[in-house]
Amino acid sequence: SNAARQAGKLGLSFFDGIKEQAKQFTQWVSVTSVVMEGVQTLRKMKDAVIEVDSAMIELKKVSDASNNEIKNYFDEAAESAKKLGSSISDVINATADFSRLGYNLKDASILAEVATLYKNVGDGITIDEASSSIVSTMKAFGIEAENAMQIIDSFNEVGNNFAISSGEIGDALKRSASSLAVGGNSLSEAIGLI
Repeated sequence: SNAARQAGKLGLSFFDGIKEQAKQFTQWVSVTSVVMEGVQTLRKMKDAVIEVDSAMIELKKVSDASNNEIKNYFDEAAESAKKLGSSISDVINATADFSRLGYNLKDASILAEVATLYKNVGDGITIDEASSSIVSTMKAFGIEAENAMQIIDSFNEVGNNFAISSGEIGDALKRSASSLAVGGNSLSEAIGLI
């Protein structure tokens, strides 16, 4: 009996059996979790590749840039997305949106970076809303692409110091920037009025 107990061949008590089964179940759950996490990661990777590919196709359709310029732009978009904590597809889609409005690839990529940054500081706005607000403000006040960052800086400064968010300022200017500019207001005065 003692020899059998030491060899682990003696029957287990009821509670010892439950403990043993619980250990095996825990091991099974752990292995299953690791496998499922791997499967989910592969699915997310596939979806991300499809999103990026769709965005690149859209950019090719709306941009007048050559294939080489667009290929080179992809690396720039990836770096910009990493720097801004955004997805590559968001950056490329924003670039396509600005290209659709007639901006060349260089200006469109600058504006896409500005829009992505605005999306991050704009308190819950989407990339489309950010792009729309920036374009409306730029057109109304005659701001060039290379100076578009001043728009976001102004929105953010006011949003951080007053009882309005930068997203709300952009939304208000999207609807009223042209009228305020025609009335002789500068960008700063328009933001102040809002």
